[in-house]
Amino acid sequence: MYPGIDIFGIGTLSTYSFTFLIGFALAILIGMKIGKRYGIDGRDVLFAATYGGIFLFIGAKVMFFISKLPVIIPNLSLFIGALKEDPAYVLSYCFGGLVFYGGLIGFVFGIWFYCWQFKMSPYPYMEVIAPVIPFVHAFGRIGCFLGGCCYGIEYHGPFAVQFPYNELIPELNAVPRFPVQLLEALLNFIVFIILLYLPKKFKLKTGQLLGIYILYYTVARFFLEMLRGDVVRGNVGGISTSQIVSIILLPIGIILVRGKWLERKFARMKEEIIQE
Repeated sequence: MYPGIDIFGIGTLSTYSFTFLIGFALAILIGMKIGKRYGIDGRDVLFAATYGGIFLFIGAKVMFFISKLPVIIPNLSLFIGALKEDPAYVLSYCFGGLVFYGGLIGFVFGIWFYCWQFKMSPYPYMEVIAPVIPFVHAFGRIGCFLGGCCYGIEYHGPFAVQFPYNELIPELNAVPRFPVQLLEALLNFIVFIILLYLPKKFKLKTGQLLGIYILYYTVARFFLEMLRGDVVRGNVGGISTSQIVSIILLPIGIILVRGKWLERKFARMKEEIIQE
């Protein structure tokens, strides 16, 4: 386990951040190549990704805070008191992590915001981001495994992992654990390859590629949550925050896969552009 990487003696960069940044940089290059199929300039892909990255970080932090609300709300008076005595600890507890679904929503919003600001259609970008999202996510999950976060349940079968002691997560090395982070990384790489080649084999409607990804991942994530051992994460009625978000996003994936609504929207937008 390598939670941090020394940067020439200047400081330490978390392994998660390091692997994520590598994945994000490679994804931009891949996105530039994909964008050519849809007439998107490489610079627009870069700038849109920058917007998306900013909102990704914000969304991931906000969703992490939301996941803590089931604990914060019943103990609000205690948190207010602690905020006065040790604000750094309280802020770290409330915003010290990242939640993928929040990052996903934030990233998509950032792309939309870029297109809105510069008066471009956001729909072609959906074909670009669909494959690169799981690509970046896979790198992030490898970082999770190296850092020891998002760990799996107790497990004594094949591929079980015994993590070394980590003072930030004292319970981590108590038992062998299922490498759920690596399984999720593998599933993300698989869907990345599928989404990369589907448009070459089939004629898809606008938004269907993103819909396929959402359907694939929401179902996979719902069951992956059952293999997660970090039970301190937020849950409502025994259902984790990520499972709730999976249920909410599932109908969106179905709508996108059907393709009819977006097809009409895209056609109407092209008509408006022609009229102008």
